[in-house]
Amino acid sequence: MYGILLVLAMALPALAQRSGPASGRAVDPLASGEIFNIIDWDGGELPRRYERSDQLPISLDDVRKLSANKFSNAAIIKMLEERRCICDASIDALVELKGAGVSEEVIQAVSLHSLPPNRSFGLAISLDFEGLGNQAISTQARKGYLYLIVPDGDKERVFIGNLQAILAGQWQRDGLVDRTDLLLPTKVRRVTFAAEVPLKTYGPKKALVFTSTKPDIYTSADIPERDLAGVREFEFDYPASSLERICSLQVLYKQDAMLADRWHLQRTHFQCEWD
Repeated sequence: MYGILLVLAMALPALAQRSGPASGRAVDPLASGEIFNIIDWDGGELPRRYERSDQLPISLDDVRKLSANKFSNAAIIKMLEERRCICDASIDALVELKGAGVSEEVIQAVSLHSLPPNRSFGLAISLDFEGLGNQAISTQARKGYLYLIVPDGDKERVFIGNLQAILAGQWQRDGLVDRTDLLLPTKVRRVTFAAEVPLKTYGPKKALVFTSTKPDIYTSADIPERDLAGVREFEFDYPASSLERICSLQVLYKQDAMLADRWHLQRTHFQCEWD
């Protein structure tokens, strides 16, 4: 709770100065669903994994190909029932299927068994702290805020983690992992936060990961010039529908060898799973 209050207290003065482009009224990014404090996700769950068939779902191209090669309506519909259809089931797409000679019975099955459009994705953020001293008192990072920014149409989804609050707290997914090599036994503290978050526009995207001393970054335009060199970019393609919709951000911090109360960002990795 202290960490949440600390982030809000530092951010409120800047929030009061932000205004909407058209109305001129103040806009609160925390209230509008554009800013996410990851420590609020403690104990959050990711969506269930898809478990319907061992085979990948059928696409619209598959439906057209099966129809053109004289597969029966019953056979195509059975495949759609068993495997679902990872496809655009809009009216325009269904009209296009009709123009390609696909029967109305099969088109109805495509509409019925299409996977729902993606409107959100599961995001897990795991922070590893590899240190030499007492981590319970080592709560300072040179840049105390971790950011992940994901574009979503004319908006940006901004995820922030207050490292001091994370290091000082105890969390539901908080434990030690063994990263032992042949020369140096190493125990690493791993803290993971997870939640389902909105993402409504599809296509190629570029996620930004960086750290900063600034607690009130609400868009990529707010990134201070001094932090730009440390921004990591991760490209991914967000599909209109998919079997899975899970992304993960993995972050490694190491404790300073000379100053035991300081942590430095070493590596980040962002990846998504759709199939």
